[in-house]
Amino acid sequence: MKKKGMGENRVKWRNIIVFCTLAYAIFWIPFFGTLSEGQQNGDGGVWKTVFGILGPFSPLIAAVFVRLTFREGFRDARLGFRVKWRYWALAILLPFFWNGVQDGLQLMFGYAAMDWSHIAEGLYRVPINLFGGMLIFIGEEFGWRSYLLERLRPLGRMRALLISGFIWSLWHVPLVSIPNANYGEQIDFSGTVLTLGVFVFAGFIFGWLYLESGSVWPCVLMHSYNNLVTLRLFIEAWQSKTEPSLSANALMALGPIVIVWVILYMRKGFHGNVPATGP
Repeated sequence: MKKKGMGENRVKWRNIIVFCTLAYAIFWIPFFGTLSEGQQNGDGGVWKTVFGILGPFSPLIAAVFVRLTFREGFRDARLGFRVKWRYWALAILLPFFWNGVQDGLQLMFGYAAMDWSHIAEGLYRVPINLFGGMLIFIGEEFGWRSYLLERLRPLGRMRALLISGFIWSLWHVPLVSIPNANYGEQIDFSGTVLTLGVFVFAGFIFGWLYLESGSVWPCVLMHSYNNLVTLRLFIEAWQSKTEPSLSANALMALGPIVIVWVILYMRKGFHGNVPATGP
């Protein structure tokens, strides 16, 4: 006789495979469609519109589909806002740390300069970009953390974070590896590998925040702040001299991310088993 709750501690690989397939397909197909159309006609055409609308929300769409199709429900989606203040603070401060270090290295190595007289001109964008970012990045976090990581929790914290971070990293492959997509005119294999490594380490940190806070919203906030800072809050004061290669950019990003990862690892943030709370 099957004991009550016995099935809750199993990883439902079928559901995870369906989720990953959908999340990748909804993102990759319109991306490559846009790229192909752009190479032929100089414009992404309808594919560009489809990618702009569906691309950022592909993990959310896939997660909602799987939760509804397989009758998983949303009981373990962790959508509550009652979170200890320190996790909200970390969601804001950590991106400022690792992006601040990365920008500092770009200044140090001569990739850019700062015109300090214009330092405050972009501050008005903070609430606008932050609110917009929250609306956009729930698309990723509801899928990668609130669904994928949640479903991998029976494997234990370390393996769940590693696998979810690796899958999240590979989802970004077209953005970092395809020439003229985001970086450079030629494929940079070492830069691609290093950049994907950055995503894996970042996945540990985002996943840790999700598990410790018990809510997906600090991750959404951190993702929004991270991309806000990455796009340079002080863009009016930022003067690019030369664009670093993908490899150089990844190395400058990797250092501070690894520092945070090591601190969390030494504090046993990635250890232990996490009991599943799924349906």
